[in-house]
Amino acid sequence: MIDIVVPFYNDKDETWHNIMYKYMQDEHSTDRQVVGEERYRDWDCFNYWFRGVEQNCPWVNKVFLIVASETQIPNWLNKNNPKLRIVLHEEFIPKELLPTFNPITIGTYIGSIPDLSDNYIACDDDYYFLNPVTAGMFFVDNYPVYKDTQTNLQKFGAYWLEGADGTFYKTLNNGMDLQLKLNGNNSHWYALDHLPTSRKKNFEKKIVDENYDLFLKANSVSRFRNKNNICTHVFTCLYKDTLPYYKFNNHRNSCYVSVRKDTDFEKFKNYDMVCFNDTQLLSSEDFTETKKRMVDFFENKFPHKSSFEI
Repeated sequence: MIDIVVPFYNDKDETWHNIMYKYMQDEHSTDRQVVGEERYRDWDCFNYWFRGVEQNCPWVNKVFLIVASETQIPNWLNKNNPKLRIVLHEEFIPKELLPTFNPITIGTYIGSIPDLSDNYIACDDDYYFLNPVTAGMFFVDNYPVYKDTQTNLQKFGAYWLEGADGTFYKTLNNGMDLQLKLNGNNSHWYALDHLPTSRKKNFEKKIVDENYDLFLKANSVSRFRNKNNICTHVFTCLYKDTLPYYKFNNHRNSCYVSVRKDTDFEKFKNYDMVCFNDTQLLSSEDFTETKKRMVDFFENKFPHKSSFEI
């Protein structure tokens, strides 16, 4: 049994938006890589995410949609769909960390969702299943599927931290510190793909439970992504260092795209999975027109409503 987990932030929820901006001001959060508008603005494409899952992943048991509150649930969503499980932050994230606007905090505690299957796929709302994929691309005989990318563990140096995404690389370094703490010289680095990822719930819960205070401290510094966090990619690295997995490049026909105003969406229509990532490369002025082209692309790709829509 394989579930899919997807966190979602509803930009149309003004109440929650106001709460977020209040905490943003209280914490004096100004880092573009943390609180830039591209982190939260709505592309009006989430319904196509569900269409892609239903059409191209019929083997999925349930979709676990993670939202902060009831007001965050999209108004087009069919909440009565038996293959949908809506999970509120308060159900699995330590109360000391709530409210949170930090995707790392959310991802850290997914293993505490009680009815989630042990085998699950971690997604973001910009990871789209554009064409049919098989369950065997993610799990084989209960083993997660990963491509073999083992290299020596070497932390990202200052030359990385001076780049545009310093916060991100610092959280990866924090994950490496945890690997060294738990596995010592048996630690390795494994490439990180911004694409749907095979994950093991019980393994992750054990790691978090055994290092509860460490994770709590790392996530309590800020309600937003920050350099003290431990990137959740550490779960994959720790698993691959200690337990068997099925080696196969399940992302060989998939890719990550930093969306720009000149992005040709049609170019990616035959890929299995694509991350259409919103970044500061796309200015506010170009956002509206680019969003229209993306919606048109998805409407042509998935013209029929899924059972997840009203």
